[in-house]
Amino acid sequence: MSNRLLFAIVAILVAVAAVVVILAYTYLDVGLGPKSGGDLRVALSSFSAETLDPSLDNADGLKYHSHAYDFLVGVDGEGRLDIRYGLLSKWQASPTADSFTLTLRNNALWHDGEPVTAGDVRASLDYYFREDATCGICGAVKGAVAAVEVIDNESVVIQLNAPDVVFPGLLAAVESDLPLLPAHIVNNDPAALQGAPVGSGPWSYASRAQGQSVFFEKNGDYWNAGRISPFDTLSISLVPEEPARIALIETDKIDVAPIDVASIEQAKSNGFSIYGPKHVVSTALRFFMSYDEDFLTSSLDFRKALALSTNMPEIVAAAFPSEAASVATGSALFTPVSPGFVQDLPTYPYNPDEARTLLQQSGYAGETVDLISLVAYGLSEMPLINEMIVEDWQAIGINAQVSPTEWPAVQPLFMPRPQLFDEYAPAPVLHGAQPARPGGDVNSVRRYMSGADTAMLTYFAPDVADAMLNQLTSTADDDARKLVLQALNRRTYGEFWAIPILWRHHTYALRPSLTGWQPTNGTASDLHFETIRRAE
Repeated sequence: MSNRLLFAIVAILVAVAAVVVILAYTYLDVGLGPKSGGDLRVALSSFSAETLDPSLDNADGLKYHSHAYDFLVGVDGEGRLDIRYGLLSKWQASPTADSFTLTLRNNALWHDGEPVTAGDVRASLDYYFREDATCGICGAVKGAVAAVEVIDNESVVIQLNAPDVVFPGLLAAVESDLPLLPAHIVNNDPAALQGAPVGSGPWSYASRAQGQSVFFEKNGDYWNAGRISPFDTLSISLVPEEPARIALIETDKIDVAPIDVASIEQAKSNGFSIYGPKHVVSTALRFFMSYDEDFLTSSLDFRKALALSTNMPEIVAAAFPSEAASVATGSALFTPVSPGFVQDLPTYPYNPDEARTLLQQSGYAGETVDLISLVAYGLSEMPLINEMIVEDWQAIGINAQVSPTEWPAVQPLFMPRPQLFDEYAPAPVLHGAQPARPGGDVNSVRRYMSGADTAMLTYFAPDVADAMLNQLTSTADDDARKLVLQALNRRTYGEFWAIPILWRHHTYALRPSLTGWQPTNGTASDLHFETIRRAE
């Protein structure tokens, strides 16, 4: 039985089981608070640490508490840095990018009426930098920042320990979990963040029931008038089980809920819309030892043969409905979230005949080709996807096999110098994944392509990659760096240095009466429920 057929059978069985459970839940009286025309009702599968203090949680906790807060650096719907959506009206790097001047907008207020000022920036960073803070990005930002100097009410200068052209991304929702906090709270009574938090966001905190729900009220004075919600209240309930969430949305007890791949078709058949953040995780095949001529991965013909023999549209369609994933385009590293994304670069074409010719030209002589397979970033579908990729390679005459493993076993192989991939010689290939990040283009060049001590070294010319990285890290101007990144995307596309496979999206069901939701792409956590509107 082919893996493509297996995917289809599993999807049908899961869907049937879900229908049975939905019917059972339909007759249960699950109360999630009073229903009213002014209440937007959301169910989530997890509340993470269930804290209202962002310093004591991680990025996943933003789904629970961030509705009351804003980030300093804004991002647009695609996940790219954008001054229209953050508390900064601008940021300016020094010529050497070792300091940034941040200028706050002058119309933002805390929910208690106090103005947002530059003093809040210093107080927030001091609070996030304390020893008992557990936020995911706190340590990285603390390590990067040397000093914070308040110039006036609207201006603050952040001095860095070393130049970092993509530092602003660490203050934005896609890469960060550090929303701005009020100085008059964190300096005087930080415990109040747990009992009655004050933010500047589109929703103000109202109440919560521990382990059950949290409630917010619309902030009618929100500085971004275009994002003031038409709903009076936002209620978020904890419903860990997928069948329960579906039953609740089917019976009109909630309006919005995350759903798994197997439930998408059933939700659509019942009239629900499928929304959610896109391009949250990208996957790609990476070639280890491509810098070593003793390995087949050093051959452009060999790498290109693997790319052209992989039927990526068919594989992605077999694994996911279109709402849950899309076939990646362009060169690896770059997603629609990336500054270096180039829209007109297509997916590598499926051309098995040309792949066979290239394989013969590469000098391949029947050696075993290992596809190192693991589950990355929660993508449980990857092992079966890898089986389908290997089937395509076998179809053009490659003696390919899937080699299951886990990340802790791979890291000790790429970290040493020289690397230790003799077990997988002469063609070690890894199907890996990475989250999408606005600053990820530069950091990904460092991690995957450069010759840095901690790099994965999956580019065939590390010295060339080092030069690329030096150019990027010395280009402080955002627009100029974007052009350099786009040129890099076009150049490496023809090198087949890695094979992009898919972009994974997160999926939610919305009631037919709702429309217009604009969660931030590139992250699962910046949900912006205030953008949901009533359908006309």
